[in-house]
Amino acid sequence: MHDVLEAGTPRRRRWIGIAVLVGVLAVPAAGLLISGSPEEPARPGPREGGLPAVPPPSVAPPESVPNVLRADARREGEEEVIDVVFPDGTEAEVRYPARLQLGRKGSRPLQGAWSEGESAVFRKLFAPLGGLPLNGRRIRSLTPNVSLWASPSGHLLIYEFGDWRLAFLDRSSDGLTFEQRMEWARSIKGRVTPDGYLVLSARKPVHLSRPGERLGGEPAGPGLLFGGGLSQMVLTPDCPRNGGVPPEVRQNGRGADGTCKGDVFVSASGELPFVKSALKGIKVKLKQ
Repeated sequence: MHDVLEAGTPRRRRWIGIAVLVGVLAVPAAGLLISGSPEEPARPGPREGGLPAVPPPSVAPPESVPNVLRADARREGEEEVIDVVFPDGTEAEVRYPARLQLGRKGSRPLQGAWSEGESAVFRKLFAPLGGLPLNGRRIRSLTPNVSLWASPSGHLLIYEFGDWRLAFLDRSSDGLTFEQRMEWARSIKGRVTPDGYLVLSARKPVHLSRPGERLGGEPAGPGLLFGGGLSQMVLTPDCPRNGGVPPEVRQNGRGADGTCKGDVFVSASGELPFVKSALKGIKVKLKQ
């Protein structure tokens, strides 16, 4: 079956604020990535060898860029504290040196997913800065809240959940069939918490990756990406064994490092003083 071209522009919606720092969080053991500088566009990984990387912007975005949530921070001495919710619904408290301004810089959800079948399909869902793909072109609607877009890297499925836009890259080299696209469009659901975080769920044949899972050697569990680059914090059940700086952090060509803090793995990229400050100062406490 072939896709039918359809002209149109999705309706505008109210958006939530943004960031410059990069970091990602995820649940029951975690990892955080943070970037203090602009990063180069990511190159998609192979279909079976790993999850497609999250396309980053070429420069750190201004605070007016949509599709980013800026959390209200509590000031406690020289630190700030924000409450976050991961895409699987896990809640956590993040404490950091006030100068890092994580709450003001904002976060976006990141989540790995896979589908059943003879040829398992792995994809990484992410919230594009601005909500829609740069230089993208809308092709058609798949469901009332999911549309298919063309981009320089291949096709994108764009999901609408409240003020959020969530996407995954369907590369031209190993793209899904029309039937598979419809399965993915119908199977992933989302709800927005009172604080504005996006919580995801899925039904068969699509499954969301659990905290600590790794697909193709990459962290694939739920996460939050802070700022406008390629840093992330990813939950892992066994941080010493499953930790490691994710490829999104390493790809910016700057220094990158990570460390375990209990069940939480924190990674950061950028200038060395920034990386050291972030890894030393950020603390994550998962809520029961």
